[in-house]
Amino acid sequence: MLKPHPRLERYQSAELLFHGYHDLMLAIIDIIRVCSSALDALQDVPDTPTSASARSISDVLGIAVKLMPVEEIQILDNCHQLHLKLKDLENENHE
Repeated sequence: MLKPHPRLERYQSAELLFHGYHDLMLAIIDIIRVCSSALDALQDVPDTPTSASARSISDVLGIAVKLMPVEEIQILDNCHQLHLKLKDLENENHE
């Protein structure tokens, strides 16, 4: 749902919710794959500068997906959860 932006008039903002960093990473990979698929569709056109560029960009997006540290991102989720727990403990100790 769009909400008025807190500082910019006539602008709206939308919130995206993710369960954690792993969920965010998977969403990013899905977006990259959709873009790559759209570019792959342009490759079906006979060789033109546009289809060659689409092929190159699609190849780069494929490399980007392969470079995504999907397994390692779970460590970031675990660290974030630990950070939240430590922060809660710290807040309890200050009260």
